[in-house]
Amino acid sequence: MRYHFLIAFTGLLSLLFALLSLSASSSMQPLTRYQTIAAKLLSAEPEQIIGDQTRHEMVSATHAIEINWTRKWDELLGHSLNYAFETGKRAGMILITENVGEVDELLQLSALIRHYDLPVTLWVMDKETELLRLYAE
Repeated sequence: MRYHFLIAFTGLLSLLFALLSLSASSSMQPLTRYQTIAAKLLSAEPEQIIGDQTRHEMVSATHAIEINWTRKWDELLGHSLNYAFETGKRAGMILITENVGEVDELLQLSALIRHYDLPVTLWVMDKETELLRLYAE
């Protein structure tokens, strides 16, 4: 009898965690959703494997593009420069903002691009509106 209770209790806990996980994941769209939208807007091909078998997020006629959330702005910069090096195209970055208060990361990234005169194009995509705008070239 005691084991039946434990099994039922464990099952209920598992169900609760699954529901919580589902609700948390549905509030944040996966990165691939924004990648698909941006690729269409920029006439780019998503998920390209080029050169040394590195996966590139997007490749257009002029740019090798990385896309990521603002909290990963440093990875965004490094990956985009590496993609550009491997493809011979201009580096492109799409920074997805999750809320309007995330300007610190955007300003930091923009300052680094200007300070080092990096050959990078930076776009910003708003998570809510899914609008893409050019920030700096």
